[in-house]
Amino acid sequence: MSVRFAVGAVSDVGVLRDLNQDSFLASGVLAAVADGMGGHRGGEVASQIAVETLMVSFAPPTFEKLIGAVKAANAEIIAQAAVDPELHGMGTTLCAMAVIPASDPAAARAAGGTDHVLGVVNVGDSRMYRLHNGKLEQLTEDHSLVESMVREGRLTREEADVHPQRNIVTRALGVADLVDVDAFTLAPEANTRFLLCSDGLFNEVDDAAIATILGSVTNPDEAAQALVVAANGNGGRDNITTLVVDVQVAAVEEEQTSNDTTDPTIDDDPSVSSVTMGGAAADPSLRNPTTAPNGAAQVDPTSVAPAGSLSPEAPKRRWWRRG
Repeated sequence: MSVRFAVGAVSDVGVLRDLNQDSFLASGVLAAVADGMGGHRGGEVASQIAVETLMVSFAPPTFEKLIGAVKAANAEIIAQAAVDPELHGMGTTLCAMAVIPASDPAAARAAGGTDHVLGVVNVGDSRMYRLHNGKLEQLTEDHSLVESMVREGRLTREEADVHPQRNIVTRALGVADLVDVDAFTLAPEANTRFLLCSDGLFNEVDDAAIATILGSVTNPDEAAQALVVAANGNGGRDNITTLVVDVQVAAVEEEQTSNDTTDPTIDDDPSVSSVTMGGAAADPSLRNPTTAPNGAAQVDPTSVAPAGSLSPEAPKRRWWRRG
């Protein structure tokens, strides 16, 4: 069986910010969102390092390599910050999903599955959602101050959604030599839609509205743009990055019939897949729902802009506040 992603991706500076510190990566087998923070241009650099290192280090495509690629990104951000004073204190979130060959393909086939699994990694509070049978489910856990307070029973979910300190993260890449990475696998299912996004989306658009857009806009490019339009329409107070990922599962014979030039082996190698990387998609029409264009915003991968500030919020716990 062949498993691939169809991805619609948009990154927008938002209404109130001048610079976009988000970066993203989208290919047929790998999708990632990074939300940078720190210094005059540190957020830009940290998020871009994260997605570039992820792409390069995720080979061969195994679950262990996916986790290792996140740790490699952490080390590279720290290394570059150490040699450039302007980058001291930079960091970034990272949330990613990848197609990975199953460790035991024969067993997977016998169980009625495919030869692949979906590997997910997450550090920080960028999120991954799944829409299945009309129900939206958040799959990743936010590594944030307010989320920890919700888990401890000190805040309700409704209070957390409007808390003034909801931009404080408790985990990020680039702030410590050792990084704790959340990682898990999922079975790929045809006609399943995922969303990877930075907090500029879900801080402005509630789950019900996100589910409505994901469930009603079929084209992933247009769905990604509709989410950005909704976030900007509700204030657009932060950078917004949305990756709408449709999982496509098909027999290899079907794929070759539809495109005789397709080599199914590229599913296992992100280095030879078509890759889009980007950040600041500063299309002002995305902030006007009446004039939003169709199709994905075209992003210059060299134009990811700098970030806000990164600073400790308490002496006994590592907290970082995004600008």
